Amino acid sequence: MKKVNLLSTLILSSLFLIQMSQSSCTNDKVQDPIISDPFCDTLQVTYDLQIKPIIDASCAFTGCHVQGFAWGNYTSFDGLVPYLNDSKFKKEVINKMEMPPQGFSLSVTEFELVECWVTKNYPEN
Repeated sequence: MKKVNLLSTLILSSLFLIQMSQSSCTNDKVQDPIISDPFCDTLQVTYDLQIKPIIDASCAFTGCHVQGFAWGNYTSFDGLVPYLNDSKFKKEVINKMEMPPQGFSLSVTEFELVECWVTKNYPEN
């Protein structure tokens, strides 16, 4: 009889400890680490200062992203705004890295500038 009670007590105690250990962490929240980019943090990047020349050379040329082009007119900031607001620009250039097309790739510095501009919410000037 004592063996049964001892075994039952041991099992119940084990279950209690397991339950307590699982429930004690449910309210703990781990905060996402803040990832800092020193290049972007210290740089004032704007469309007028750095981005327009990159877009003019890599996106807004004859046959691609100019007035009347089906996928947007990137010859001005105002032409870009609809694609910035709906995140198409970010999706194609930063996330997928599908733009610019082959033969017109961005240098590492140009890509970092554009990525920083996107991160800072597309300042114009």
